[in-house]
Amino acid sequence: MITERLRHFNALFCLLWLIITTVIWTVSDYQQHDLFSKTISVMVPLGALILSTYILCNLLLPQAVGKNRGYWTVLVLVSMALVQGVLLYLCEELLFFLGQSGVIVLDTEPRDTFWVSIINATPIALLLNLGFGGLRFFYEHAKLSEKHHVLQKSLLESQVAALQAQINPHFMFNVLNHIHILMQRNVDKSSTLLLKYADMLRYQLYEGNKDSTYLKTEIAFINNFIEIEQIRWDNRLIIDTCWNIGDAQTRISPLLFFTLLENAFKFVSRPEDGKGFVKVKMDQEEECIVFFVENSVSGSNLVDKNEGNSGLGLSNLRKRLDLLYAERYKLDIVHTAEWYSATLLIYV
Repeated sequence: MITERLRHFNALFCLLWLIITTVIWTVSDYQQHDLFSKTISVMVPLGALILSTYILCNLLLPQAVGKNRGYWTVLVLVSMALVQGVLLYLCEELLFFLGQSGVIVLDTEPRDTFWVSIINATPIALLLNLGFGGLRFFYEHAKLSEKHHVLQKSLLESQVAALQAQINPHFMFNVLNHIHILMQRNVDKSSTLLLKYADMLRYQLYEGNKDSTYLKTEIAFINNFIEIEQIRWDNRLIIDTCWNIGDAQTRISPLLFFTLLENAFKFVSRPEDGKGFVKVKMDQEEECIVFFVENSVSGSNLVDKNEGNSGLGLSNLRKRLDLLYAERYKLDIVHTAEWYSATLLIYV
């Protein structure tokens, strides 16, 4: 099946040869008085060149480029030039025979010997091959670039899917652990948590595996998680949230902020004489989204623990950000003996 790109190349190939043929016909120094003789004298050698360059561009060069070896391509170009030199010599002999037979009228000019004809014709044939071959190489390179782009996209999608899948087991473990603890203390709360976790799992099932989701949907998921943590922590934790959203219809990759938020609640600590805190803030202006989360800690030991246990989640998050947003994001982690914060900036 001929591709659209190949059809474009062949159309340009025919157009260029039509131009070359017209120029040669116009400047031809043949002195025949009949149109038939001039047509045969011009079209026989041109036909041999057109056919040979077509074979070169559509059969030989694509295979040579596919081998990804430069010397092989050069060898094909030079070999075809030599073959074309021989073909032009045979065409000259054929025209001489037709002239001797009276089929056409030829000028009585001395013919070149075989080697002289090869030496004269090969450089011209090589220039033609370089021109048409360079054009085909351009088209072939574009095809390879397109194929490389498709492969890169497929690899990106598979890597992102694998990283997102790594979120699920860890998240499910926390779900079951929270419900198990609360069922032994408060059945009503555990039932409420179970329903809210069902909503979160529904989000992961239907939105988490998509390429993108609406920002408002992601925020609803985050709020749902925060409400669950408020129930779980009861009055032992101060939770402060702030949302400054310009366009809630903005599409982003799902579950980008969840790792940072989950770590904040997982490692938050409260002092003996007071309450701990978690601050969550999101600002959006035009194409920039800034997500900030901060949690209280008590002592450097807990900070080290926070770093060690959240390392896998943060590592996966960074990999996803590298794959999805490349140079369009910034992730800053800051910790002291009293608080731990993470700021994620994304240009969508």
